[in-house]
Amino acid sequence: MSATKEKILATALQLFNRNGIDAVTIRHIAQEMGISHGNLQYHYANTNVIIQELYNKLVDGFDALLLGAPAQVTDEIAFFREGARASFRLIYEYRFIYLHFVEIGRRIPAITKHYRQNLKDREPQLMHLFSLMRKKGTLRKDIPDDVLKLLVHQVFIVCDFWLSSNEITMQLKGKKALDYFSRLFLGMFYPYLTPKGLQDFL
Repeated sequence: MSATKEKILATALQLFNRNGIDAVTIRHIAQEMGISHGNLQYHYANTNVIIQELYNKLVDGFDALLLGAPAQVTDEIAFFREGARASFRLIYEYRFIYLHFVEIGRRIPAITKHYRQNLKDREPQLMHLFSLMRKKGTLRKDIPDDVLKLLVHQVFIVCDFWLSSNEITMQLKGKKALDYFSRLFLGMFYPYLTPKGLQDFL
């Protein structure tokens, strides 16, 4: 990707995060960059194309987190805890997507389609991690699989929509938001852990 395209995406991300998707146009992005809107449209025809590109970069970021994981996880709790915090940082970086997710999905159905498929793909990955935690004695063995599958759904709801809750309630910014909601997220697992698991999880 050219340096100009990267700068356009970086500028758009900043504006979308600050002002939302409805208040930002191609002209606003071009003005912020000090170029003509015609020049910008040579690279990206409209804001929907830019939003799709930023969503793709977000997906690439999550893929990089997964690819960076060791082939054999030796400490599932540490892996899950650090992975959750890294995911929350990435979500905050692209927070406009999550704050406007319903509207973005209406504008760009391909994003909704990808998101739904992504949920289906991630469920077996999390269930496998839970299976490893059971074998290590850190996750309770008396929890039925169907309840763990509900927990997986809870994980995605909290991860993907904590920003909306924060926006209308606590309104925390930056590190304070990340610290609080990462801890809130991890706290969901408290009832599912064995005494051994509780020693290192929270």
